[in-house]
Amino acid sequence: MHTKTWGGALVLGLALTTAIGPAATADADSPAAVVAALNAVAKPLVSTSSGGGLRDLDVFGAMVAGAKVVGVGEATHSTAEFYTLNHRLFRYLVTEKGFTTFARELSWSTGVRLNDYVLHGKGDPRQILHDEVTGPYALFNNREFLGLITWMRSYNTTHQAKVQFMGADLLYPGDVLFDKVLGYVAEHHPDLTPEFTKLYEGLRPTTPNAGQYMGIALSQPLETRKDNARRATEALELLQRQKPGGDDYRWAVQHARALSQTFTDFAFDQATAEGRRQAQEYRDTTLADNVVWWNKTTGHKIQMSGLNAHISYTPIDTVFVPAPMGGVLRERLGARFVTVGTSFDQGGYNFTLDKGECPAGSTPAERPLTCKGSVAAADSDYNEYVLDQVRYRDFILDTRAAPQAARTWLAEPRPTRLIGGGFWSPDQATKAALGKSFDILIHLHKVKAAALLP
Repeated sequence: MHTKTWGGALVLGLALTTAIGPAATADADSPAAVVAALNAVAKPLVSTSSGGGLRDLDVFGAMVAGAKVVGVGEATHSTAEFYTLNHRLFRYLVTEKGFTTFARELSWSTGVRLNDYVLHGKGDPRQILHDEVTGPYALFNNREFLGLITWMRSYNTTHQAKVQFMGADLLYPGDVLFDKVLGYVAEHHPDLTPEFTKLYEGLRPTTPNAGQYMGIALSQPLETRKDNARRATEALELLQRQKPGGDDYRWAVQHARALSQTFTDFAFDQATAEGRRQAQEYRDTTLADNVVWWNKTTGHKIQMSGLNAHISYTPIDTVFVPAPMGGVLRERLGARFVTVGTSFDQGGYNFTLDKGECPAGSTPAERPLTCKGSVAAADSDYNEYVLDQVRYRDFILDTRAAPQAARTWLAEPRPTRLIGGGFWSPDQATKAALGKSFDILIHLHKVKAAALLP
């Protein structure tokens, strides 16, 4: 039995909450009544391990029902269990629900390279992660994520129906995209090759390291960045004016669109608050656009992974994610999209530094300028505090099916943990109304930092 205080009231975890059922006489908004209501619909999560049995996830399968796209959030960008949980959920959706694409908050070019490995064994996934999963994506370069990629490749060697990997984001315009667009043009419209070559002149990455390239690209004068966006978009429009030529044409246009998306994002004036807001809104809209395009073009069911703030229906981080991808996907797909938020009560995560040493309360991680942070059990005003009173240490909860007392509690915004790439402290807490943000919640009691790859 675990004991905590909530708003001055004593909540005796399992003993009290199991004793108070739906017919109890406790006030509907009392701590005990809320926890009892959560207990009524919470389902145990047996494991967050990527391997093992999947039968406990049948309840998850019923919750996502006929969804074509399932968004799975992560409360931190670098906690081991959120990667292995994503892996486990994908295994279930592949084997039991016919899902065939895993998408992630990674650039389109990174997805193209990883998909070549997943489908055909082309390239070395460690090298791809080393090259492209850097800069704002650096924390994704970890052993747990690599485990998902190698499992997908292994699955494809033994199954006729193949799984695929998709990068839905726009922050890096990798070489492979220029190669694919120019290769298509050379084969099908050779007379246009000089014009495309001129439009793309100077836009290719100047370093194999994606993070370094992003820094270089964003340090260019604003007018240069706007001209780059103009030229990349003009190349897209030129390709769109050509006579369609089947799947090769559609994919070439999408690769050109991805290049236009990146340089358009770079062209916002991010030295101003308004420019940063516009860039963030454009980014999340693009994430959604790319997921919808893939779903409609391939017919694949997709599991989309990213920070809770991107997967949410409503803004959680109003500064960096003012218009979440989840809300856009709901507008575009309706009930065909279901979103899953995650939370945890205590444990570890990784974060990055621009310079200097790890701050107090953290320790060095596996690579330079990265640290391991940890958070203690949530304070009583946090969403995580209440969720951790539920009878199960780790559990799945359908917010749409919760009793009234739980729905009322879930509808109110409260402090919650959202940890991207930096060090987190309580004064950085965002607020979330969990029931308005997510269809499904998965809460974990204790977690640990992901194992970063060197």
